Amino acid sequence: MIWLPLLGLVVGFLVYWLPVELPAVYAGYLGLAALAGLDTVFGGIRAGLEGKFHDDIFISGFVVNTFLAAFLAYLG
Repeated sequence: MIWLPLLGLVVGFLVYWLPVELPAVYAGYLGLAALAGLDTVFGGIRAGLEGKFHDDIFISGFVVNTFLAAFLAYLG
């Protein structure tokens, strides 16, 4: 499963180097989505250290947490 971290690294570099401009209106949503994503990443690291890591649960949790955080910020 080494392809998933490598894919994330490539996508991260592409996003960093490409001139992507987001309107300032989305700044709050992006910040909360990034925070939710980091929460999931650290939860995955903890689960990996405990020997309870499952990649399908991690990926679904990452996507759901990120979109849920952005949606709740939109509602608020």
